[in-house]
Amino acid sequence: MRWSLCRQTHARLRKIVGALGFTHVDPSRIFCVRGYGSTSEAWARIWGLPTLWQQVLGIRPAYVVEIIEPEFSHLPRAEQDRVLIHELLHIPRTFSGAIRPHRTPAFRINRKTVERFYQRYLAGSRRARARPAAGLRLRRPRSTG
Repeated sequence: MRWSLCRQTHARLRKIVGALGFTHVDPSRIFCVRGYGSTSEAWARIWGLPTLWQQVLGIRPAYVVEIIEPEFSHLPRAEQDRVLIHELLHIPRTFSGAIRPHRTPAFRINRKTVERFYQRYLAGSRRARARPAAGLRLRRPRSTG
């Protein structure tokens, strides 16, 4: 296996986090890598930094989202976004470095849940494009009369 940092994926994760309003997620503590040579059938996976390691190393919680190549790149962009949302759903509200499992009594990470968040992401992305950037004002055209 070999890995390389992936800024493009990180930028997409930032966009998804913002559009979905995941205020519990700190994108500066999520690192994205592309993994090559995996025999896994997964398209991506998330790795958390356990509390013991955080305490011993004196660092804050962090996560690594690993994109499995070439499988991930062969997916349509919409499906890639769904995969990234799926991985983000594994981050608990405490942002502790732990990984939320697929099934808990209160929450399930499955195709239906991911699709619900994907539709919210699309709606949030459309709203962001529709409003002007912060600090900019739209001017009315001057009347010439």
